Amino acid sequence: MKQICFFLLFIYSITVFSQTRTYLSERTAKAPYIDGQLTDDCWLNASWTGYFVQYEPNSGDAPSQPTLFAVAYDDNNLYVAIKSLDDEPDKIVRRISRRDVADGDWVSVSIDSYEDKITAFVFQVSASGSKGDMLKTEAGGEDSSWDPIWEVKTSMQSDGWYAEMRIPYSQLRFGKKQDYRWGFEVARFIYRNHEMSLWQPIDKASAKFIGNFGTLEGIHSISPRKDIEIVPFGLTQLTLSEKEDGNPFATGHRTTASVGVDGKIALTNDITLNFTVNPDFGQVEADPSVVNLTNFETYFDEKRPFFVEGSNIFHYPYDITNNERNKLFYSRRLGREPHLQYDTTDDEFVREPFRTTILGAAKVSGKTRNGISIGILNAVTKKMYSEIDRDGVQSKYAVEPLTNYFVGRIEQDLDSGNMIVGAMLTATNRKIDEHQFRVLADEAYTGGANFSKYWKDKSFFVTARAFYSHLGGSAEAIARLQQSSARYYQRPDANHVELDTTRTSLDGYGASVNGGKVSGHFNFMYFSSLSSPGLELNDVGFKPTSDFVMNGFWMAYRDWRPKGIMNEYQINGDIFAIHNFSGERLGTGIEQNGYIIFKNYYELSEGFNYQFNQLSTTLLRGGPAIKLPADFNYWIELSSDSRKKFQAEINFSGNIGAENSADGIEYGLHLTYKPNNRLSVSVNPEYSIFTDRQQFVRMTQEPAPTYVLSTICKHAASMSVRINYGITPDMSLQWYALPYLFSGEYSDFKTVVNPRADRFEDRFRKLEQYPYDNPDFHFLQFRSNLVYRWEYRPGSVLYLVWSQGRTVHDVGGSFRFGDYFGDLFHSVSQNDFLLKVSYAWTF
Repeated sequence: MKQICFFLLFIYSITVFSQTRTYLSERTAKAPYIDGQLTDDCWLNASWTGYFVQYEPNSGDAPSQPTLFAVAYDDNNLYVAIKSLDDEPDKIVRRISRRDVADGDWVSVSIDSYEDKITAFVFQVSASGSKGDMLKTEAGGEDSSWDPIWEVKTSMQSDGWYAEMRIPYSQLRFGKKQDYRWGFEVARFIYRNHEMSLWQPIDKASAKFIGNFGTLEGIHSISPRKDIEIVPFGLTQLTLSEKEDGNPFATGHRTTASVGVDGKIALTNDITLNFTVNPDFGQVEADPSVVNLTNFETYFDEKRPFFVEGSNIFHYPYDITNNERNKLFYSRRLGREPHLQYDTTDDEFVREPFRTTILGAAKVSGKTRNGISIGILNAVTKKMYSEIDRDGVQSKYAVEPLTNYFVGRIEQDLDSGNMIVGAMLTATNRKIDEHQFRVLADEAYTGGANFSKYWKDKSFFVTARAFYSHLGGSAEAIARLQQSSARYYQRPDANHVELDTTRTSLDGYGASVNGGKVSGHFNFMYFSSLSSPGLELNDVGFKPTSDFVMNGFWMAYRDWRPKGIMNEYQINGDIFAIHNFSGERLGTGIEQNGYIIFKNYYELSEGFNYQFNQLSTTLLRGGPAIKLPADFNYWIELSSDSRKKFQAEINFSGNIGAENSADGIEYGLHLTYKPNNRLSVSVNPEYSIFTDRQQFVRMTQEPAPTYVLSTICKHAASMSVRINYGITPDMSLQWYALPYLFSGEYSDFKTVVNPRADRFEDRFRKLEQYPYDNPDFHFLQFRSNLVYRWEYRPGSVLYLVWSQGRTVHDVGGSFRFGDYFGDLFHSVSQNDFLLKVSYAWTF
């Protein structure tokens, strides 16, 4: 009997997943009133459909509650009505949250209006009426910063909850034609069961998601208008800080005001122009506190709406291994901190700009009906000055040149999306009109070409990318680039590169390829990448290192079929090897990661990586290569059921260096409490202590180049706090705070005498006395943001913001938590109060 039931279930699952469903929409003569009640004629006479199928947790099973939906349209809008029926309506979770933060029960509508089976526009609403929207790509990218102007209302009914949407065609992208067959999917999430069901069933073994959508038909002969959206804004800001006697730049208060405008123009139905003039992002949350003791730049995520929205088109990763941290376009370069600083004397005061002003930016993006994706972005940043006061006489010193940034991206889908070819070009041009600007390249150009091919419903794939860079400028600028941390051409033992201080250009190239299987239970992938020593992407991209060739192989096994105590689990691992362009092996390593989701929705994750003996060409910062001992890192994380009012997550990680070269441990706790449908409180305390016995300290030139290292004991403690209160679906209050304490205590100073010795101890000679200033230090910082946000009409937003910052940087590296905490909160604070109002006009 069991065999018969299994056979019938198998046949049912094959039938469910192999059918592509179609919904035939109907034109409505009268637009429905969007109130969530579904009492308009178009809904009373509509063709309602349902028959949803579970995607989570029991893929292929019938859902616990039925769902029905209907679709209507007119010349300018698509209308969707959804009935989330429930035989226990009192158990529906209706949490109010900020836009794009889905919480509680929700439904979503996904539309592939490009008809490319790669891109989807997602419109989501929770039972409370809180909105969410995103752009989703088949490759797994999700852009939740995309904020279209659309309308939705929900209502509670005796048989469940209803949602009613009005989606203007102007917020979608599609080529003009007579009849449309859009990819279409409706999803429902039932919070109490952690259950997601789909109208068009999708097999979790498939490599495709958007490519498996159902079809929305019946839309024809529409004449949507090409909307123009103009959103002017005004901003005023008051800054209160410490008053400093005699310093005209530290009077204790400062008031600023500005105006700007954002806009969107539909050039065609599928190509849009976005622009911003004098943008300000004062409402955006500050970057987290960090102490960086390496010679590499810290990466920060982009949070500014203009640059995050539509960023998927400009996304061009270097390789598969770290595609967010190495890429051709890193938008944080636009509006960055100025390159230069003014060195003050004892009788001078200076006010330095914290960031470069963006005068204006524009981008054209979209995808044609022929499958051509286009992205063009251009931005101009202002020439920036530090203001100087000397005995009451004020002057300026230029710290950042007038700069133009250009990014162009194009991709073509072929063979129904089973082949993709594309290219990208970036250009950075600076106006070098000051002597001090000669250390910067006049021009920086980078380019790339990409190719992807898929087989067997995208189960198998291969992706290849190529890169090239060219920089031009003064001999001083190019010499600076040659000696940067990305390449260190001045290394005395480097046989394949050589510092040339007469060069006025720098060129480089790179490539990456990866391919394998990404469907079903067992997956594998080969990956490889290389970067020539001269490759430089950092004028408008992000790539901290060059001069390497990497090869690796990855495997994974995943099972999403609930059995025993588990709902789902995955285990994966990889091996890799890295060499430089002279053929020297820089490192070899193995990694393993895995997770389990239990039936009670507790989650357990773990992982480790082990790097065998390495050779570092960067630790001595321009000095010879030095051997590094093997290194072992591990982590484990356990989290409780996220459906509960109270959720806890515990994480623990550590580091062990061979030959007693390093050790460390880090503890973290994440607590979330949601006492009601409006309030959410989360607290995340973390503490770490790491000891590194090969910390670079300094290099001296007398009587010969000498490299000083030491042991450093690093303590870090922090506790981020977030409180979100949803007043209405369009109005929220959010508070974020992060106290951060860090100390670095140096000891056991030593000089490098034999950097390639087999034994760790033989590489150094201990210094009996350190003849320089004690480098021990501690860094304390507190950052907080209180943000009131009110979208008082679609696309029009009012922000009230209070930001506070406190910073202490002092000598002494012995970690004293109580003293540090007291010192931080007795330090002088800077308070910024901001009011920003925008108003959206649509023509």
